Amino acid sequence: MITINNGRISFVEKHLFDPKIELFDGIIERYKGYHVELFLHVVSDPSCRYEKGVGSTRTSKDIAELSAKERFLSLLRRREITANPKGFYANKFKKGEEFPDEIKSVSFAHCKQEEVHRHFEARNSEYGIIFYHDFLQSLGMIPVRYVNEEDEESIRCLVFNEPFALEAYGGNYDMRWEKEWRINKSLVFETQDVAFITVPDSEYHEFINLTIHENLDYLVLPASVFTDPFQFFLIADSMEHHSWQQIRIYGDWKVDFEMFPKFTDTEKEVFLKECGLHIECLAKAEIQNVYEHRYISRFLNFASRLDDDFLRKTSFNELSLVHANAGEPYQTHRDLMMHCYTARFEIQRENIDLP
Repeated sequence: MITINNGRISFVEKHLFDPKIELFDGIIERYKGYHVELFLHVVSDPSCRYEKGVGSTRTSKDIAELSAKERFLSLLRRREITANPKGFYANKFKKGEEFPDEIKSVSFAHCKQEEVHRHFEARNSEYGIIFYHDFLQSLGMIPVRYVNEEDEESIRCLVFNEPFALEAYGGNYDMRWEKEWRINKSLVFETQDVAFITVPDSEYHEFINLTIHENLDYLVLPASVFTDPFQFFLIADSMEHHSWQQIRIYGDWKVDFEMFPKFTDTEKEVFLKECGLHIECLAKAEIQNVYEHRYISRFLNFASRLDDDFLRKTSFNELSLVHANAGEPYQTHRDLMMHCYTARFEIQRENIDLP
């Protein structure tokens, strides 16, 4: 999805010029090596460790007593994430001094799909917001630097220019695993700057209804797309933007999702052995589908205005491949769901009441 070179974040487009997937095995071959990377902001719950001790003084009074869900709803409605003081200098000011803007920031974790669960656990919350990287980059987002790894001259330069990005680690405090980046101001955004939001699976449909009734134009994904591929598979058929009504199994037999009983422990074990890799690819394709659309549409719109003769002489002449691969994540979701439900039917056949 993205790559970072010398502090510059770029969309990875190589797969869009790969040959179109023609066979089912091609899906697994492509997605098992596909890496999901993004910038994540998780809304903390006041019960998390970040808001204990010294950290308890850094949360603004108007949200300090709010739950993670209440905070999340507030920022979605206001379309703003308030910067708060953090970093190496946050506990080094004179008593009674107000925190200066120079150390106030909004944080994001640069993480892979399989790392997201650690951020949810650390903040006791699955309420997350994923912005498009170019939006964050345009606001001056930079990676955190650690005084332990800088010399005196470098630290002096950072203090003059970017004190909000300076941190330290030690035996009892080491957050390098977060791969944190920061923006030195409150983040005001529009809904089109947001790729998607995550919520607990149990609240997915509540948030779908809320976004519709309050006209909040956010795409909602269940947190299990990051934390539990099996649970994501179970909820995937009811996701609003896919609009599944029935599922085809064995190629052309349409059946209702409701006919499938809950998995027994034994059935789940057999299913995961047979389809574990497939549902991992299903989750990857879901994230890819909702994140990449912005960049592919923008590229195709740009390319469509170029002179045809010029296009034929350049690598842009492979636009048909881009068009084909642009729809691949959505097609992959469909094909993997049909494959996995066919396997599920085979496993649960004896417990299914057929008409």
